[in-house]
Amino acid sequence: MIALLLMLLAAASGVYAESIPTLGAPTEVAVSAANRRLTVAWREIPGATSYKVAVRPKNQLVPAWSEYTTPSSPYTIADRWAMSGMEYEVQVAAFNAEGPSEWSAPVAITAPVLQAAPADAIDTRGPSPLVGEFVKANLASQRPFTNQSPFYWSICNADGSGCKLLPRIQPIYQASWKYLMMPETQGKRVSVQIDYDKDRMSYSAMAVVGVVGAARTRARELATHLYALDIIGAYFRPWDGTEWYGGRGGAIAPLSNDLLVATPWGKLALVRPNRELAYLEGNVPMNKAELQAHPDLGNLYGNPFRVADILLKRHSAGQYDLFVTHHYFTGECIRFRLSTTTLVQQGADVSVSSAWRTIFDAEPCLSAASDQAGGRMLTDGPDHLLVVIGDHALSEYAQDPNSHLGKLVRIEIETGRALTLAWGLRNPQGLTRDAAGTVWETEHGPHGGDELNLLELGGNYGWPLVSYGIGTQRDVLVPSAEEVGFHDGFTKPVFAWLRSIGISNLVVNDEHWFPLWKDDLLISSLRGRSLFRVRRHGAAVQYFEHIGIGDRIRDIAQMPDGRIALLIDGGKVYFLSRSAEARAIADFVGGD
Repeated sequence: MIALLLMLLAAASGVYAESIPTLGAPTEVAVSAANRRLTVAWREIPGATSYKVAVRPKNQLVPAWSEYTTPSSPYTIADRWAMSGMEYEVQVAAFNAEGPSEWSAPVAITAPVLQAAPADAIDTRGPSPLVGEFVKANLASQRPFTNQSPFYWSICNADGSGCKLLPRIQPIYQASWKYLMMPETQGKRVSVQIDYDKDRMSYSAMAVVGVVGAARTRARELATHLYALDIIGAYFRPWDGTEWYGGRGGAIAPLSNDLLVATPWGKLALVRPNRELAYLEGNVPMNKAELQAHPDLGNLYGNPFRVADILLKRHSAGQYDLFVTHHYFTGECIRFRLSTTTLVQQGADVSVSSAWRTIFDAEPCLSAASDQAGGRMLTDGPDHLLVVIGDHALSEYAQDPNSHLGKLVRIEIETGRALTLAWGLRNPQGLTRDAAGTVWETEHGPHGGDELNLLELGGNYGWPLVSYGIGTQRDVLVPSAEEVGFHDGFTKPVFAWLRSIGISNLVVNDEHWFPLWKDDLLISSLRGRSLFRVRRHGAAVQYFEHIGIGDRIRDIAQMPDGRIALLIDGGKVYFLSRSAEARAIADFVGGD
């Protein structure tokens, strides 16, 4: 997945466009093509320790470079390139200990045309293509054959003009012998090509699959994988030694077209639309330096001591109230705190006031921080916030009416007065509200039993008395449960994951960027390293779809334009948008 991401980003922004050249670009680049192989040669550069060769088809709908590393010239790229009659572009860059050079000028080459295969060589199984169906192709009539290339699919106008290659591999299915007909292909002609060897001869087989027709029924959920598995936009490693990103945690919040990021240890920064990272002056007040220096408690400073969530509330034009839930060291114990300050945006300039105000401190003050802190926030009218607070691994407090731990509390912004609305929570990691005003919450179970809850006034969600999970040691049952695994006597979750996904935050998707996911819950996960798209009907979950991302997702937010922003543990930010393929096809056919 990450390799696909880097490849697409390189295509979108120019391969290594932001690198600082330290060597001259390779010269005298020559390319030859034969038998599905491209051989690239160039004049080597003194001092270079390695080279990268980048290649892409010139007539591909979504231009995407593939890169290969080699210690020297020449280099042969085998098996999938030099398809019969296709045009390619090739570039070379040099590397040494200081970094990369500029890329050489692109060299264009057309692969030799192979002998035409029999007209019926490709069997396109299934009826004429319709939107929402897979078209499958094989070479059954040519068996036995050897050394076949991947199938290449192309999209053309209905009269056969204006053909462009579709991406070779479709995410998740990764099967070049079948292709999903997206809504944007309707009315377009689809064809397929493959090269293969048989009886010591090389052949190129081509077949017109047909013009894609309308689906017989209403558009189905065909685009879920297509939408989700192309992560493009900004890809960062936004850290600067240990100062930028300290371990796990932190939070994100949209600020117009920027994304505000809080690191686990209270540093604030903006991710700009052009992928730049802009640091802001000042830090969230956590008193972490004193904690680090404490002779007895300094070893507690680390991942559990961190920022839990951030929230922006527009106060006036260009002025916002910034709210942060975080730990704070008092000098004797650790508070779970809600603080606020003012954020001012004037064009591209953003500043955060150093005049922080404490709104609320959770009771009791703790002898140690814990990663079961919770801390997600929602606005609740103009004057209040909803905050879910974890039990901080002190499960007895979740049912204690004199403690804020393990509770949903409503806090008055001006006075800090807190009212407990629900309790029996363990480690709440997500909080959102849908269009009907329903409040949804996600929380970690002990071992298994991660929950999706509807939070209701006066609800008792049972922790630590009941859970669908078991103890964290795997062989310890939930204390006080008379019958494990039934959650009887308390408010039940809407859905639970019995194999823990390390559930984190969630959003209710709007229809701007992912229209087929309208009103679905998008739930992020840590251990699962995935998103879970939850289709619901009212309070009932109908199904969920697992969407692999490959990283621990700490936070999720939806940008004003509908893109999904993901904060990854360790200091990366992804923007999840409609796939490059879907958008490029839409541009090609004149769609949205």
